[in-house]
Amino acid sequence: MSYIRLVFTLDLFGDKKTGMMRNTLRRLPLYAQIKSVLIRRIVDGEWQANQALPSEWELAAELDVSQGTVRKALGELVTQGVLYRRQGRGTFVAEVASDWGAGYLVTPGLLNEKPDELVLELLGCSRGNAPDEVAQVLGLRRGAPVIRVRQLWRLSGLAVALDDAYLPAEPFDGLDARSIRQCGGGVYVTLQRRFGVRLRVTGEQLRAVMLGREDAAMLGVAPDQPVLSQLRVSATMEGEPLEWRQRICLTDSLAFTTGRQP
Repeated sequence: MSYIRLVFTLDLFGDKKTGMMRNTLRRLPLYAQIKSVLIRRIVDGEWQANQALPSEWELAAELDVSQGTVRKALGELVTQGVLYRRQGRGTFVAEVASDWGAGYLVTPGLLNEKPDELVLELLGCSRGNAPDEVAQVLGLRRGAPVIRVRQLWRLSGLAVALDDAYLPAEPFDGLDARSIRQCGGGVYVTLQRRFGVRLRVTGEQLRAVMLGREDAAMLGVAPDQPVLSQLRVSATMEGEPLEWRQRICLTDSLAFTTGRQP
């Protein structure tokens, strides 16, 4: 029996959602079904970060589909950053994205500088009601329950950025400050390790704003200082939006950049 047939007969997706997930898979094109199966196997830990997947031929035989179908599924996962390719060596599992995604803070003008590592400080994890902007972006009803995670980022001991992240509460029952600290690495790592959810950034906006009094106190600077605000939404590999985040960055002596590290 092939693996893709097996997912319809075993509880691979959890007891409560198994039927729904099976029906969803059946409605998808075949390559998208293969893609969903591969994602689940990755988040379940079958293949670790930087580990090579079996060849396209091997996966096609195991999943009982054509090599072209496997190639299309793998190609989309490479585009989404779940996998990466090495010429002549195969396809590998990418590292779990950090909470910074493709963003970095670097010295202004040094375009080839390797970014220094930022140290994460968890300020709090609390439950409340979704602000209107958050509810709209995440497709939630007005005032829906959400989880708010506040994080401070330090560079060489100095506070340089402040995060406010909002997640819908229902899919992440049990998410609290303790679980984030236990998993280490911030929200993205916690969601993958604890809930099997892998996020990717799907949209962002950058603009200059004036720093409020509370945020200024967290960052140890004077109020009304102009700072860089990054508004960002992240979604699952299937495109379901699950995180709204605002990041405030002090850019008087640092520059914000995106892209691969040198």
